[in-house]
Amino acid sequence: MASSSTDLYLPPTFPYPIKIVSIDAQPASSVQRGTRLLGYSFVYLSPAPDAQPETRFGTWDSSIEGTLDKWNVKVGDVVSLRAAKEKPAVVVIEPCKHGMQLGGLCVLCGRDMTNTDYTGWSDASRASIQMTHSAFGPTVSLEEAQRIERETAENLLKARKLSLIVDLDQTVVHATVDPTVGEWIAEGEEWEARQAAKASSSKPPEDSDDTSSDSEDECNPNWEALKDVKKFRLGPESFASLTRGPQKGKGKNKLVEHEGCMYYIKPRPGWKEFLQETAKKYEMHVYTMGTRAYAEEVCAAIDPDGKIFRGRLLSRDESGSLTQKSLQRLFPCDTSMVVIIDDRADVWEWSPNLIKVVPYDFFVGIGDINSTFLPKLEPLAPTIPPTPPSAANAKVRPTLPTDIQQDAPPGAIPEPAPPQEIGRAQNNLALEAQLEERPLAKKQEALSESEAPHEHHRREDEHKRTTSVQLMEQRSTTPRPERKALLKNDDAELERVSKLLDEVHERFFNSYDAYTARKVAGKRLEKPPYDVTRIIPHIRSEVLEGVHILFSSVIPLDTRPESTEIWRMAHMFGARCYTELKPEITHVVAAKRGTVKVDMARKRGGIKIVWLAWFTDSIALWRRQDETPYLLDEPPVAGPSSSPTTDSQQISSDPEPDADDWDEDATEVKEPGSLELGSINWNAINDEVDAFLNETDDEDDAVSQATGMRSAVASEDEWMDETGGEMSVYNTPRTSRKRLRSVTPSDSGSANGALKDPGDVLRSPLAKRKKMAAHRTGYSRLKETISAHDLANASNGTDDENEADGRAGRGLLPEDSELIEGDEEDDEEEDEEEDDFLARELEEELG
Repeated sequence: MASSSTDLYLPPTFPYPIKIVSIDAQPASSVQRGTRLLGYSFVYLSPAPDAQPETRFGTWDSSIEGTLDKWNVKVGDVVSLRAAKEKPAVVVIEPCKHGMQLGGLCVLCGRDMTNTDYTGWSDASRASIQMTHSAFGPTVSLEEAQRIERETAENLLKARKLSLIVDLDQTVVHATVDPTVGEWIAEGEEWEARQAAKASSSKPPEDSDDTSSDSEDECNPNWEALKDVKKFRLGPESFASLTRGPQKGKGKNKLVEHEGCMYYIKPRPGWKEFLQETAKKYEMHVYTMGTRAYAEEVCAAIDPDGKIFRGRLLSRDESGSLTQKSLQRLFPCDTSMVVIIDDRADVWEWSPNLIKVVPYDFFVGIGDINSTFLPKLEPLAPTIPPTPPSAANAKVRPTLPTDIQQDAPPGAIPEPAPPQEIGRAQNNLALEAQLEERPLAKKQEALSESEAPHEHHRREDEHKRTTSVQLMEQRSTTPRPERKALLKNDDAELERVSKLLDEVHERFFNSYDAYTARKVAGKRLEKPPYDVTRIIPHIRSEVLEGVHILFSSVIPLDTRPESTEIWRMAHMFGARCYTELKPEITHVVAAKRGTVKVDMARKRGGIKIVWLAWFTDSIALWRRQDETPYLLDEPPVAGPSSSPTTDSQQISSDPEPDADDWDEDATEVKEPGSLELGSINWNAINDEVDAFLNETDDEDDAVSQATGMRSAVASEDEWMDETGGEMSVYNTPRTSRKRLRSVTPSDSGSANGALKDPGDVLRSPLAKRKKMAAHRTGYSRLKETISAHDLANASNGTDDENEADGRAGRGLLPEDSELIEGDEEDDEEEDEEEDDFLARELEEELG
């Protein structure tokens, strides 16, 4: 065991500045722990008012033992705090620095490190850094850690490798405990066994009696994707509750703790090639939030020979934290050659060493079964849910599952359980839920039932038209519909990650080679440029380089944009963000259409307006995506039309049934496109129409009798017959009734807009306006009367007269001149039926 020198610095707790007044230990003298080394003085300023400064004295004792080598200070020196940190005060030659300790003992000299002196200080604090993968490994001092990392870096540089920390769950594998997977695997294995038996059978297929069963022997649709799934069982010792006392063993969810469970591990597609090729350029370490037992089983499944990871495995049992991963846990001094791949960036606090991986979700909806205790990932564009009024001021104390709460007196609030116990309990509950609920079976059932209804009806119709003999023939010749697969084997993320790792490796060693060449040439060198913490951020910033973004409806209004995750992410990937529309803007990233910023950007032109998915996909894949599939659809532009649009659901013959018409004399007739809408008094028109629709024929009769006026029929209300001749207008007495209004499909009581009663006449707004104008003159054709004598004469008339009377009985009034376009003959037949009804009513009244 060789001796080595140790630099001793003046403690930072001294009342600096201090003045050295004595050197109490001379060079080459032996010193022990507690030996006085020097004395010093300092000026004390009392906080009392009018107090005078006073000089006080202190001493400094040795904290180690050995032989004093040399002093770097002398009597009379004034030492400041900065000088005390920069330069050691004395150098001591130690027989052992105790830089590596294990189990309270020095690994080098075997001395007990737990002994303390009168100051409470022990040598155990000299080796407090744990940098091995085991929780029970040795601890080292900072000096020893630097030496180890320096040697490791030299070996890696010679082998032209870097260090790579690999996460397991949803990065290179996906895991579940759903027993449905085991059933599907067993079903697939049995099917393959039957197929192998049939293939090896000596009996020819045409002579087999099981030809009808070939079509029915269908394989599980998920079997192809499940062929490389690994499985292993963890016993109850891996899930035992940490709870002590009478609560232990109680509760409903104890199946996992009592019996353990079977895990099903799906390696990510391309995992073999990825591990083998990456191991040529990286020394690989595993860092997972799973337990030690789980991580060892997964590594045994994907690295059975141990050639990839070689025992470099760190789980949550050794990491010291349930919510964060620390790069310094394995590399406490130098991280310039360390790369991380993980599906979660938050646990690493977006370390510059990180390459984020798109999460692998093979078992649909299962997620990461080993991180249920981690905080849920927040979306890049957070939404602020409304707070219920009843809970706005309520103080909610999170409750733990009953099986992990400690015993407490009645009425007392139980003490929170340790974080390790909470994490394990939450994971156990999540595993219990999968075992009982079988989510994959439910999703497969829902997928099978998602067949289109028309396909189901089509098969029912074919079944009804098929005889029993034909049905038997179809069953023997037509294969059953193929079941859909829930699990897909189409992931290609490891290929993308492999390319990024190759690029990082290439850039690192290109910089290293250039630096080495300059060093050999004797040129002045600065800090080495081969540093992963500079290379990875530079690659990341190239993704959106030159992109200037304006977010729209993405960041809440009451949030400072610079503090949001999406803003920071944009800058990390090379984009620049703005809060207002400026000439530099190249992209507007929107969460919805029709916002003010989107409309302004569209009017300005030259700006790509894309959905938020363009941004998230670009940063997830570390590659700028083509904007074309993400562009927001432009709003439709209403162009001029030469003819009115015809709609099958249109009721009125007017192009716009809901539009208001007006009389020609109400406004000046102008050329198309020159109508001044501002000159129309819309309120007066609406009031007039409402009053008209609410009045009855009785009211019109009263007005007519009071005025005694009668007007002629307006020329535009006259009908033209098929030959172009002008038809006379006849009046027919009618019973008092409300005026007919235009009928909508909902009013008609029919889905297709058909009328309930043929007598319900549809009139356009123009017809209503014209009828109202006619009534202003005091004219009403409902005031014409007819006597029994007139009816008798009409019945004895000639055919021509009857024809004329028939026309009169049809009641062709001006108000009916604006019927919806249809068959004129059908309208006449309907009016004849109405006239016959009125005639019969009058005959009954007159006897």
